[in-house]
Amino acid sequence: MLVQYDAPLPVDARLVLSHNYEVENVRCIVTSPSLLESTSLVFVYGLDPSFTRIAPSGTFDVPSENFNKVQLVLTVVGLGIAIMVTKPMVRRKKLRER
Repeated sequence: MLVQYDAPLPVDARLVLSHNYEVENVRCIVTSPSLLESTSLVFVYGLDPSFTRIAPSGTFDVPSENFNKVQLVLTVVGLGIAIMVTKPMVRRKKLRER
């Protein structure tokens, strides 16, 4: 099935920095990385200043609200215990092989 022709191109809201506000007479656009890999900071000034945070690929390096922190902690603790249990076993095996 073909898509019906539409003359204006749709605007992708993810590519618009100031979703509701326009900055008139833009003099300069300053960008800077943030501490998060997925996020940049953008400052635009002209007649009015505007500051925004943008994540073009989404915030992939921030855990979601339903992230299971308890499971992560239990997994790390379990791995730590497993290392502490197996370390003496490996040491004894190496001594027996000598």
